[in-house]
Amino acid sequence: MPPTGTIRRVDAELEPDDVWRCLGPAGGARDRLAGDIEWAISEAVSLAEPASATRALRVQTMGRGEVTFDGGISARGRMLPHLMEGAEGGVFLLATAGPGIGVRVSELFAADRPVEAIVLDAAGSAIAMNVQSRTVTEIADARKEVGDLIGPCLVPGNEYWDLEGQRAVFDALPAHRIGVRLLDSLQMDPQKTQSALVPFGAELHILDDPASSPCSRCKATRCPMRLEPYAAAWETENLS
Repeated sequence: MPPTGTIRRVDAELEPDDVWRCLGPAGGARDRLAGDIEWAISEAVSLAEPASATRALRVQTMGRGEVTFDGGISARGRMLPHLMEGAEGGVFLLATAGPGIGVRVSELFAADRPVEAIVLDAAGSAIAMNVQSRTVTEIADARKEVGDLIGPCLVPGNEYWDLEGQRAVFDALPAHRIGVRLLDSLQMDPQKTQSALVPFGAELHILDDPASSPCSRCKATRCPMRLEPYAAAWETENLS
């Protein structure tokens, strides 16, 4: 049976700071490129077809380097069981800006207009990131309404979950319904697409809220999601 999920079409919203976050530190270029940034925002918004796909699945098992979900979907990663400790489930998601921006960027490079191409490319990345951020916020708000805690947004292609994790995301979601496909290289097409997994559960240990982080008393000192140093004295103080 093909996977089902929630499909949403999203309005594209961009501010200059969103584009600069993708371009990198501005320095003296900020004023010189202000006009190019405004043009890129207008162009990107007109070309974008932003959409998201999400699906919540219950955790079935957690083992060494592997978490399995309903439907036999398996996510493998050295740190995933630790990062999802206490999770009842996870929400798989894809967020895309659509193909139009990438096509236009290629045309600009071919026309020897590299500055416009680079700035527009950054605007496309910003749209995809904004769609992902809005989608994660909606997921968090909905889960918190039913009493769940929310974990950090886990993204394939990191130390804790390598790029093979893309297969689990695409196994879980009807990606074709938002025009996204997984290439043999494990990159996504359109390129301006984000993928992730958001853990949830009433007894989740690792949270998205730094103020509630258990990092200071967690012994996984090499965890790539660590928010604060391990305080070894914590254990002695609380056992005395």
